[in-house]
Amino acid sequence: MSTLATYQTVSVADRRTGMAVNLFYREAGQKDAPAVLLLHGFPTSSHQYRGLIDRLADKYRVIAPDLPGFGFSEAPDAKTFGYTFDHLAEVIESFTDTIGLTRYALYVFDYGAPVGFRLAASRPDRVSALVSQNGNAYEEGLSEGWNPIRAYWQDPSDANRAQLRSLLAAGTTRFQYEHGEADTSHIAPESYTLDQHFLDRAGNDEIQLDLFGDYKTNVAAYPRFHEYFRAHRPPTLAVWGKNDPFFLPAGAEAFRRDIPDAEVRFVDGGHFPLESHLDEVAGIVRAFFARTLDVAQGPALFGALNDVPESDGTKPLFDAMRGLFGFVPNLGHALAVEPPVLSAYLVWLHSLGTTSLDAVAQQVAMAAASRANAADYGVAVHATLAGKLGASADVVDALRSGSVLADPKLEAVRQFAIAIASKRTQVSDSDVNTLKAAGFDRRAAVAIAMAVAGKTLVNTVAHLSQVEIDAGFQPGAVI
Repeated sequence: MSTLATYQTVSVADRRTGMAVNLFYREAGQKDAPAVLLLHGFPTSSHQYRGLIDRLADKYRVIAPDLPGFGFSEAPDAKTFGYTFDHLAEVIESFTDTIGLTRYALYVFDYGAPVGFRLAASRPDRVSALVSQNGNAYEEGLSEGWNPIRAYWQDPSDANRAQLRSLLAAGTTRFQYEHGEADTSHIAPESYTLDQHFLDRAGNDEIQLDLFGDYKTNVAAYPRFHEYFRAHRPPTLAVWGKNDPFFLPAGAEAFRRDIPDAEVRFVDGGHFPLESHLDEVAGIVRAFFARTLDVAQGPALFGALNDVPESDGTKPLFDAMRGLFGFVPNLGHALAVEPPVLSAYLVWLHSLGTTSLDAVAQQVAMAAASRANAADYGVAVHATLAGKLGASADVVDALRSGSVLADPKLEAVRQFAIAIASKRTQVSDSDVNTLKAAGFDRRAAVAIAMAVAGKTLVNTVAHLSQVEIDAGFQPGAVI
């Protein structure tokens, strides 16, 4: 079951011009897996998604085309093709028809947002979920960086058009990648170099200037997009580089106005957070997709979780859980569908409690492993229990958010647990040395491994059953 990406070009019918347009696209993952359509922005191409494709393709069929005029796709002459966002959306819609893509999660960024939102509004039944990563749909999301382009909208003179050519310069392209990043050494130089290569192709300047001018139609279309959001309420995640110089955090928050249960997450990056914060963004996206795309699980597999009776075999197990938590958590009911598994979990939990690792450090290890497994349920449980066991509010908040812990010993536990989970148990000498430098020995290493191993079991069951987080594990809960 290879998940290696393939690189293909397909001929797509353009109903507006009657021509065929050759579109390049990247694809990875199993054909029968839930599909994710990734639409890129300016001034880049599907190349921006190379890392995210790798992070998603083990579970999903991931498809990322280059828009006409971008990347390795064909770039018809601006005068004959007519570069507008309406037209780009029509071509991408034809692309989905050509490759037989009838149901997909839509992941949009920058220019990909107005293209994708048109696609969604046109065929709402095809969109299973929506991720907007610095992809704007609200006027409050537009920064003052748009002022030169706004001037061109108001007066499309040759002089105002000429003023926009600086936005196509190599320095500006690199600025888009580096602005807002604390450490620009994480930005791969081939990213902005490849973008600039395509921008510098003969005739591409006119394509891009035409699209700058037509972007005003996107602002005019915002009410149409909002109507789609309100009418169809797709499961929505807005994940944003909060230092973006073009699309402000307010644009992310605004999604909740039309989709009240939209999830909004910020990372400390700029316009291209996938370059410098790939693991963080991918973790957020995977957790969101696990809740929204994995439809063969949850009720489809488990039915109603409260239908497990308290029989002679399960009553003592449920009583033990009440003793631990004050109630039987939803996950307890999921584990109880196979009572020996719930019994083994309780034995494991008791045994972990007798190791050399202190009680708060145990919760840190389990919360870290849960986050590495994109298991929101586990994160909520162990952050709550850490607080009950005496951890400070700062520690609890950091466990919930996945932030670095100020306490060096707890941070060493967190990092070692993440290493075990993310490296499939094959920790490095560096991981071991970091743990030892914090004052831990082989006993702690084995105890942390035990914590991570147990979370592999229960996080898997939490995902299979898609349990809701109990009220007792929500922020501020007291158990």
